[in-house]
Amino acid sequence: MQTAVIWGNLAQMPTQVELQCYLPKSLLHAANSNNARRQQRRKCGILAHFLLAKLLEHFQQPLSLLEQIQRTPSGRPYFADTPQIDFNISHSADWVAVVISIAEKSESAVAVAIDIESPQKTRNFNGLLRFYASQQEQDWFAAQPHLEAAFYRTWCLREAVLKSQGVGIVKLRSVIHRPDTLQIECAYAPQGKLFFTDELPFYLAYFLSQADEHAPQILVWQNDINSANLTKQFIYQVNKDKI
Repeated sequence: MQTAVIWGNLAQMPTQVELQCYLPKSLLHAANSNNARRQQRRKCGILAHFLLAKLLEHFQQPLSLLEQIQRTPSGRPYFADTPQIDFNISHSADWVAVVISIAEKSESAVAVAIDIESPQKTRNFNGLLRFYASQQEQDWFAAQPHLEAAFYRTWCLREAVLKSQGVGIVKLRSVIHRPDTLQIECAYAPQGKLFFTDELPFYLAYFLSQADEHAPQILVWQNDINSANLTKQFIYQVNKDKI
């Protein structure tokens, strides 16, 4: 089993020549719009697929897989003819992150998911928590010294767990978060592990559907793939007692 997480920023967007070397034309179309937000999202999409291509290259997988990308009815991307490889993408502001898992033919496929948040505006934390969190979790939140980090911990982990199966935020309430015991329960996710960190310029959560003994490779794009080190991760058991 091979797993990795990588992130990058639009400030270090590869050159057009480099993008053309890695991505099929279908993934290179720029946004035909004067809307700055739409252009930013399109650039993030291109960078995300480039990082996915670099991960495929890193693990000696064919770049032709990029031409297989399709979407489930809920919009989750996947490689149509290669079920042993799963990936997931997230972007927020100028940041992009990708997670990938590659199973050997003798191994079961591993579902992965990722969510990042780079807050650009103030949110009504308490109002949102009342919508999806239990009273116990709300009480935990109120006691935290850093409310923004605590809120995005509750938010990102839910997004990542649900994205593993292509389920949207409409099911946020279905995720039971027990921060004191680092456990998560959700009827819409398989067993696995959820990792969260607030030590980066953005909040990051990623999910692996099997408890692999080996931690995923942590990588960063800085004009090339470089190793990164996360020293402050909360590691959750997801559906630990699920049969």
